[in-house]
Amino acid sequence: MSGTAADTLRLTNFYAALSPSLDSILTTLRGAGLDTDRVTAKDLYQRDLDCHNLGMHAMLGVVADWAAQHSAPTPNDTVLDIGCGLGGPGRFLVDRFGCAVVGIDLLPLRTERAQALSDLTGMADRTSYRVADATHMEFDDGVFTQAWMLDVSIHIRAKQALFAEIARVLRPGGLLVMHDQTGPLPRAMQPLKRQAPYVAPSLPQLVRHVEGAGLRMLTWHDTTPRVLEYFVGIQAMLTQASREVSTALGPSGHDRSAALLAAYIETLGNPGGRTGILIASRPGDGTFAPG
Repeated sequence: MSGTAADTLRLTNFYAALSPSLDSILTTLRGAGLDTDRVTAKDLYQRDLDCHNLGMHAMLGVVADWAAQHSAPTPNDTVLDIGCGLGGPGRFLVDRFGCAVVGIDLLPLRTERAQALSDLTGMADRTSYRVADATHMEFDDGVFTQAWMLDVSIHIRAKQALFAEIARVLRPGGLLVMHDQTGPLPRAMQPLKRQAPYVAPSLPQLVRHVEGAGLRMLTWHDTTPRVLEYFVGIQAMLTQASREVSTALGPSGHDRSAALLAAYIETLGNPGGRTGILIASRPGDGTFAPG
């Protein structure tokens, strides 16, 4: 089995355990007193039912605020959501900015559920999902106004190919908006690295990958305290609640979530563990030249 195939298999198993089923999501909504025939996107993402980015829904607003300082997508724009998962961040963007969103993910299970949730929330006309490899995307050059990538690049070994593809599909003047964890990863992350690929460059290395693809670095904003606070709060909830009511993931998903939380809390509590928002642009003056 090739390294790429092995990584895909590990990610499939890892996120299959973390991804709630459609039935469990609907059960959670009914438990909250909602009519599942009239579900909105906000009903899902505000409950973190379809978000797996670090900091979940609360972080989406922070990232969107920083991106909007540079350029906010409009209803005429299309945003690429790389590693879209169950589609929560993309539907958040549609709600906030009115743009269209194309989501890609390596895992069919997640794109299928993302599409089902968009159908459920009446967003099928503004969102679409497909299985795709972010290092080799079948899109024309310059078709997206922005590319969002939330806590995804850490799972991709081929950073040079990843950022080159992002630069290629962005239109001139378009933005890369990403959130991720930088390295080096401490020993606390070893249990997770055995379950899924975690490949985190240092911040200077990450910037070199981005700029080496021909993108221009605009900003880095550290989000570590906010992410750590969120994880500590969720850990307390999981500790206090029973497995039956604390999560829609089932026992194995509960255990996986608890291990994930413990690793991140230990990592982000150390000086070397950082998360942040990186925003870069594709030059819009004809000077684009991938490195």
